Amino acid sequence: MDAPKELITEEQLDPKQVTLFLKAQSAIELSNYDYALSILHNILKEEPSFLKGREILRAAQGARWRTSGKKGKSLLSGGMLKVKNKIKKDPLGAIEEIEKKLDNDPYNVEANTLFYEAFMAVGIPEVATFGLETIREGHSSNYKNLHKLGDHYLAQGDGTEAAKIYDQIVQSDPTDGEARKKGKDASAQATMAKGGWGLADRSFKDLLKDQDEAQSLESAARIGATKEQMAAQLADLGAQYSEDPQNLNVVKKIADLYERLEDWENSASYYEYAFSLSESDETLQRKAEDAKDNLRTQKIKNLESDIEGGGDGVEDKKAQLDELRNASIEQQIKEAEIRVERNPTDPQLRFDLGSHLFTAGQYREAIPHLQKAKNNPHIRIRSMLMLGRCYDEMKMYDLAVSSLNDANGELFAMDNTKKEILFNLGLVYDKLGDKDKSLESFKEIYNADYDYRDVAKRVEGSYS
Repeated sequence: MDAPKELITEEQLDPKQVTLFLKAQSAIELSNYDYALSILHNILKEEPSFLKGREILRAAQGARWRTSGKKGKSLLSGGMLKVKNKIKKDPLGAIEEIEKKLDNDPYNVEANTLFYEAFMAVGIPEVATFGLETIREGHSSNYKNLHKLGDHYLAQGDGTEAAKIYDQIVQSDPTDGEARKKGKDASAQATMAKGGWGLADRSFKDLLKDQDEAQSLESAARIGATKEQMAAQLADLGAQYSEDPQNLNVVKKIADLYERLEDWENSASYYEYAFSLSESDETLQRKAEDAKDNLRTQKIKNLESDIEGGGDGVEDKKAQLDELRNASIEQQIKEAEIRVERNPTDPQLRFDLGSHLFTAGQYREAIPHLQKAKNNPHIRIRSMLMLGRCYDEMKMYDLAVSSLNDANGELFAMDNTKKEILFNLGLVYDKLGDKDKSLESFKEIYNADYDYRDVAKRVEGSYS
């Protein structure tokens, strides 16, 4: 059968399929995963562009995988090579085979990459995206996939999502100049889309004044620039700014250079001005607020360093430090609340507010925001981790264990996030008096990272 080129919703399923879909969801709630998978495979065979069905299927596959306690076998086999070759001739048939493979290893990189390629071949990029996002969920540090996902969003005209992906890469690897450059292109695309500018016959460079300015922007984006080179760029941009102080591109470049020089005060000032010149570009406003946060953090670190050095006025400096910390937290909460009020459906903003409330010790107030944030798959794990910590601080240990176990069950690679989850889980089990489960959590970290916090002392001490 030919696949439709557009997504279909649950409302567009025929009555029989709706009944089956409801049965599949009920089966998942009862942990009858094999039955649910069977139903969902049949529905998706008939309706391959039913994205919600794919999402439910992947969730069921993940739950089945975790509860079985078995890791999927490597899919680097002749069978998968045949599937790859099949994509050109029969992409829909290949998709069915890929989904069956994913039953045993839902976050497998190779299979989900082939899933992406197959749906691109069919001509349904929205579902193809789901394959790369699945890899991102299960392997958040797979930079090859992140680049592919960012490029995909950029090609589909979704500059906002592309910018988020490239920013994630740069945050983890500041030396990735390609990601930094593409992130700027993505932000420009997002701004153009928001302003209603057409992209059909205009490239990014077409939107700049001339080719020299395009080259200047690309040069400024290179992460390898020294402080002296960036200072020279600032001097050049300062001359351009004097000629045209309302040139948004110039103002953004100045703000970016100050950010890279860690001159947070000037960076915040120029990002705020850039925001006023733009059509309410929230990315620029967020950049300004981040720079202010960094400025406050820098002041706190300077005071801490002065206090450690001793000398006169230490007690006064300690009082200043406490006052500055409290003011910083209050300001962060205030700014986060304003962002949430402006866009209450954005899970990332909810997570930011919940995080600041947690830092302030306002655990009860943080919980509803973190609960809303966990509905976004990209921040779901971090939200559940922080929820678990909120419950822990409120001595609701059973809820803390539940949230932390759920978060742990959705991570497969032993990255820093999983270690933090397991460490907190071990602490909560210890408070519950369950020494065996507490030690089991610490041992899992110990087997992967001997130097993580004090797990070695805890584990080795249990044998003495």
